[in-house]
Amino acid sequence: MAGWRPETGGPLDGLRVAVCGSGPAVWHAGRLLAALGAVVDPGEDGAWREADGVIDAAGTLPATAEVPAVRTVDTTALEDWAASGAMMLTGRRGGPPLRCPGQPASVAWGALLATELLARLGGREAVLPGPRVLSERAAIAGFRRDAPRSADGTYQAGLVRCVMGEPGPPFVLNGLARRAVPGDHPLWTERKRWRLPEMLVADLSSGWAGPLCGHLLTRLGARVLKIEDPARPDVARSGPREFFDLLHSGQESVALDPAGAARLVEAADVVIDDGLLEPLEDAKDKCWLRITGGSGDEDAAAAGLVAYDVAAGVAAPCGDAIAAPLTGVSAALAATACRLGGGWWFAEFTLRAQASAVLTGSLGDGPNPEPAPPVARRPAGRARELGADTGRVLDELG
Repeated sequence: MAGWRPETGGPLDGLRVAVCGSGPAVWHAGRLLAALGAVVDPGEDGAWREADGVIDAAGTLPATAEVPAVRTVDTTALEDWAASGAMMLTGRRGGPPLRCPGQPASVAWGALLATELLARLGGREAVLPGPRVLSERAAIAGFRRDAPRSADGTYQAGLVRCVMGEPGPPFVLNGLARRAVPGDHPLWTERKRWRLPEMLVADLSSGWAGPLCGHLLTRLGARVLKIEDPARPDVARSGPREFFDLLHSGQESVALDPAGAARLVEAADVVIDDGLLEPLEDAKDKCWLRITGGSGDEDAAAAGLVAYDVAAGVAAPCGDAIAAPLTGVSAALAATACRLGGGWWFAEFTLRAQASAVLTGSLGDGPNPEPAPPVARRPAGRARELGADTGRVLDELG
């Protein structure tokens, strides 16, 4: 596997990572870390000894190595897609599960591996879920593939193929699109000390993308305030309770309109919003995540992330609202990187751009593996009722 050279000035500037393995998930993990500023080396011939952290899918890292590491296994992009549960959701009701363009499941898994490594580098021992996060909503709600309609029945794919251009950048930070550049054996940079500070997260988002980001940060030990306008509570509250519990258990519920939440937003280290607030650009050390978009299925199709049943001449939405969870895992990685590196960062995510960003590579050739059904993790507990913690949080932070 080739290494990656970063653009200068990212939040991970100075971080040195070794990635050992040849599968697409670890390849994407390295690419995403480099896009955020890290230098990524293949880790061959003992080069991992110079790294601050290692992602090892090849069994290269000795069991006695004292370096922060995430150990995984190499798989193919097609195996990742089949194992994610999203393949089972793609296609006609009476037809076969379909392949998709790009490598969405591998990119999602790579982002999760990279986030987990950054957490361990910063002193947290969190374990994050794998690519099955793409299909957890469908598993809980009982959605099934039904092309040309989406799994949840709210969108119908058109019959005209989208023309795909270059994949979009994985991150836009402080107004600049950030990409990684492949490079053989990039030079190591000066060693730095890395620490992931405590995180207070103000999550004003709703639906799936932003709340999934908040959920993953909760898994990393962040204190997350789920802030909802009482006049417009999170739309996911009206869906399956188990899905809302999965995303929001372990968080505090605050019921305030955007104006009333201003003091909490000011106090937060990370803000997740849907584009309704003005960023506090005078903050010296804050990560502001702006997540916008419409339907996860419609935005994915508009980006070109749509499958086709050639035999039936039918377009098929990929997975279940797939642009939403893809955005959530990418935003969580960016937030972790920005807090680890420190400073002021404004990260912009649109569902369509995140769907475009996974249209790199392909699932390859060969017969389809048996696709796994959608499976959801069990919630850690019940989510708090709307506004249950408002008074206490305001007394403490407001």
